[in-house]
Amino acid sequence: MKLTKIHLYTTACILLSLQVYSQVPAVQQPQGDAQQVQQKRVKPACLGRFATREEADEFLKTATISKGKGIAVGVTLPQKVTLTKDGRQESGIFKSIDVRKPGTTKLPTGPEVDFKDSWKFEVAVYELDKMMNLNMIPPVVERTYGRERGSLQLWIDDCMTEMDRIKKKVSAPDQNDWNLQLLRVFIFDNLVYNIDRNAGNLLITPDWQIIMIDQTRCFKNMDQLKAAKDLTSFSKSMIESLKTLNKENLKAQCGKYLSNMEIDSVLKRRDKILVLYDKAAVDSPARIYP
Repeated sequence: MKLTKIHLYTTACILLSLQVYSQVPAVQQPQGDAQQVQQKRVKPACLGRFATREEADEFLKTATISKGKGIAVGVTLPQKVTLTKDGRQESGIFKSIDVRKPGTTKLPTGPEVDFKDSWKFEVAVYELDKMMNLNMIPPVVERTYGRERGSLQLWIDDCMTEMDRIKKKVSAPDQNDWNLQLLRVFIFDNLVYNIDRNAGNLLITPDWQIIMIDQTRCFKNMDQLKAAKDLTSFSKSMIESLKTLNKENLKAQCGKYLSNMEIDSVLKRRDKILVLYDKAAVDSPARIYP
């Protein structure tokens, strides 16, 4: 099967100093059996040292939060905190930012209309990840730290960022697996309309699993896709999970963190992804993988 190229988002031409995708090789269409690739892993790396999502969620909800310290990376003023419970200690990231700006906001990547940057989207994105069984986002819960309400996300150790990988000029040992994971990132970011995906907020574990972090700038009230041109190949299993989303289950899982308009926009973008998938399935079946 001849490989076709998929380019990263239009931001790929922006300098690495702005921490966006640049110098990232074009992603090629995956080959082979995706199910065999997934079976290599015992559990998702996004769970850290926890065995299940339920275990991680419960720990985040009930652990004592202490020793907060601001971290230099990121513009949302996150704090790295220590979490303890029953003799167990983990680290987490607490965010309390909740900014909504009507009109036009100037960002390093260009002007943004009706800018939104909220901890609530971190929780909503994680709920979506669970609904879709994507397993690419570390557990996040709503917590209070000090006098502030915000999101608390599990810190995943021993990772490098995509920016680190680019600077070190290293490649994944299994390029097919890598391509499959990146394609899932493309689909998900289009679904949630993520305006802030960059080379600094994709983590890479020692076994080359991709983890998505920093999802505070998502869920714009936009019906179109963020980067439809990137969706040239599709995961059939991911498409099937997209089909299960509806107004009722999204409102039940994410309604506390998303408005009705934001939920409606998610579904409209989902429908556009399905249209692209249906066209690809007819015109180029080789672009569909399990």
